[in-house]
Amino acid sequence: MRRNLQRASGGRIKAMGGDIVAAKAFSRKQAVFNEKAAQYANSGVITTPGFLRLESLAPTTAVSQFTFNTLDTSGVKTSTERRLKLADTFTITDLSFYLGTGTCTANAPTAAQYASQRLLTHPNPSVVGFTGGVADLLEAVYNGFLTVRVDTTTFIDSLPMRAFYRVGTSQQVTAGTNQNGIARDEFPLAMYGRTDLLPTIELNGQSNIDISITLPNATVCSATTTGNFINMVLFAQGFLNQGAATTQRNLQRSLR
Repeated sequence: MRRNLQRASGGRIKAMGGDIVAAKAFSRKQAVFNEKAAQYANSGVITTPGFLRLESLAPTTAVSQFTFNTLDTSGVKTSTERRLKLADTFTITDLSFYLGTGTCTANAPTAAQYASQRLLTHPNPSVVGFTGGVADLLEAVYNGFLTVRVDTTTFIDSLPMRAFYRVGTSQQVTAGTNQNGIARDEFPLAMYGRTDLLPTIELNGQSNIDISITLPNATVCSATTTGNFINMVLFAQGFLNQGAATTQRNLQRSLR
């Protein structure tokens, strides 16, 4: 295993079913991929680029924390979520956060309504769902912090939510006198609302994973407009290690 890890920066990695040619790491992501490929090469684990999408619907009552179900078997999964399977691990290289909004009845979106929700990088007061003072209340989310715990280890104690806040030059507005109505907020970059995660974290489908956003004060973050919902949407991007859950646990034990 040590020999494989030493070759992660380039050359060939001995693997089940044939050698893996490890590209030279000219970027952090390539270096992480090479390391994971070498770590799992002899276990038949396939490492591929991937993402997790976790969601937490804002209730109609005041809350001081939003929690995210990470595992595929936890709670009720929405139609747009992509969670971690019990047999896999996921290596996170960066995180993105968005405010989702759409139409629904009684704050209970259907699968189709989740699928058509809009994702925004800031609470725009001109967007339906954020009107009526809701945009100001949602600033509490961006004044809070993100925490990640796996089993008994706190990997992220407090990542400021302001790291995900993005307001482009052009924002959606309502047409008025001498003003052209802009239909959508600017989204100039891929995964606008993304921040790098240093160091990388590997989530294991056999672990207890606690990901949450803590607000500075209990706040009603739901839409006041009848027939709309607001959703906290967190993307974890990086590498999916298919079938690696048991292998990773065994590797951790061997390092103790």
